[in-house]
Amino acid sequence: MFVIGIIFRVLFRFILPIFHVTSTASNRMRQMQDQMKEMEQKMNNSVNNNTPRPAGKKEGDYIDYEDVR
Repeated sequence: MFVIGIIFRVLFRFILPIFHVTSTASNRMRQMQDQMKEMEQKMNNSVNNNTPRPAGKKEGDYIDYEDVR
């Protein structure tokens, strides 16, 4: 009976928490990967959907810069 009690203690204090932590970590990694895939798809969609700007020159868009020494 004493040996069975020790086995249950080891099982519930060390083995089961390790399985819980590994399953939680793998779930979070899967969620992060899914979020990264979604972000990548959004970025690809936004790059493909951009319309080109009109070729006309707008006053004040560009400031000529000269290096002063």
